[in-house]
Amino acid sequence: MLGRLDQQRNFFDEILFNHMLPADHPLLDIDRAVDFSFVEEETADRYSADQGRPSYPPEQLVRILFLAVWANLSDVQVCQQLRYNVLYRYFCRLGWEDAIPDDTTLVRFRQRLGEARWQRLLHRLVEQARAKGCLKGRWLVMDSSPVVAHAAARTRVQLLREGRQRLLQAVRQAAPPVAKELEALAEPVPDATYEDQDQLLQAEQERTEALLAAITSRQAAKAPAVRRVRKQVERVLKDERVASYADPEARWGHQRREKPFFGYKMHLATDETGFVLAATVTAGNASDLEGAPALVEQARVQGLRPRRLVADKAYDATRLREDLVRQGIRPYIPQRTQRQRLPKQGFTYDKRRRQWICPEGHRSIGQSPHQRGGWLVYFSERACRGCPRAGRCLSRSQTRKVLYWHPGTEANRPRGLKRALRVRTVIERTFGEAKQWHGLGRSRYRGRERTAIQVLLTCLVLNAKKMARRLQDARGSGHGKRRAMEWAAA
Repeated sequence: MLGRLDQQRNFFDEILFNHMLPADHPLLDIDRAVDFSFVEEETADRYSADQGRPSYPPEQLVRILFLAVWANLSDVQVCQQLRYNVLYRYFCRLGWEDAIPDDTTLVRFRQRLGEARWQRLLHRLVEQARAKGCLKGRWLVMDSSPVVAHAAARTRVQLLREGRQRLLQAVRQAAPPVAKELEALAEPVPDATYEDQDQLLQAEQERTEALLAAITSRQAAKAPAVRRVRKQVERVLKDERVASYADPEARWGHQRREKPFFGYKMHLATDETGFVLAATVTAGNASDLEGAPALVEQARVQGLRPRRLVADKAYDATRLREDLVRQGIRPYIPQRTQRQRLPKQGFTYDKRRRQWICPEGHRSIGQSPHQRGGWLVYFSERACRGCPRAGRCLSRSQTRKVLYWHPGTEANRPRGLKRALRVRTVIERTFGEAKQWHGLGRSRYRGRERTAIQVLLTCLVLNAKKMARRLQDARGSGHGKRRAMEWAAA
């Protein structure tokens, strides 16, 4: 049954909070700035209205999980802190005699809501920030950043060897005599037997397949534990991208070409002030473009109408530009290759005549649609043949200049792009804050969905901090113990 917060505190709690709360603290600013009552509205359908014992209030549990991310504490640590930290108890709406949820309750609640519900809670906080005038929303700033998995990556040979040992252990629990017969197949292939790693890998695969075949013909194969481990090993045999049994959804990715990581990618979209509007998580090997449509769609669903979007060159794709222009959003995205940057080559566009003009003053004579979108623009062969720039402008096979142009790239004028890239720095600060102060550089959990919930919770914390700062700036910077006492007595 849904439990609700008791808004009426007893006399002892009022005296305690009035005397023990600090004179000025960021957590008190957040408590005053953010109204968490929307949590009960969004989670009420997960509880029975009249059956069972009353649960811990959902708002209280969200506050505790919020506090854990804010202070970078584990579930166990935050429960320990709530036993004696007066400020934390006040923020979580716990009276001095109230029972404290244990860490298992927090884990079950976090998973019970699921990724979609946490996504909705983030959207509700964005709505509240809009209503209070805390975000602008004229720009949409997109980027991604790695989140290292909470598991060690293995080589393919190591995975096959570990998988056979896991299978043998599962069979041993179900049928010890059968496990005794299969011990030889579970042993690793001697490395010294093969000089070539590819041959060693092939031998390990053959031995693993032989063990699977031997188990399939036995009665022990029907045991639930054996079936579960067998599926994991078969997945490793079929999918070369799996690098861990502990977290099979994590993947190898590259933040830069020379800097690989194992885990996931968080994709965020902020406004021009760094307020997080949308978030999603993909495997580490996903491109930045895979997360872009979901971010734009989340912004649209929330009723946000940004007029400009800025992102780095990883988002340079014709399809994305077309979608943005179709939605009335002007893309400011650097192009991947220098050759595509027409303004930097000295080409200018005459909007009135709809013609491109080359550095020597020659105008384009026609254009045709390109299969990837955009246009191929043609210049006269006669003009190009006698041009002094022909050696630099044309390739060996070209007799005239042919350039590719997409309407979405018009936003990438040097002046406009330079200003837009200055706006883009806000999302780098957001990533830095999330990783340095809230532990988002590494996942606390295993699996994509659990990592996504951690990212969404961290975004809730980042937005709440920004709301508190902006409302505080709007009211003036004067704070004193009297105000803290007023909050405690409210």
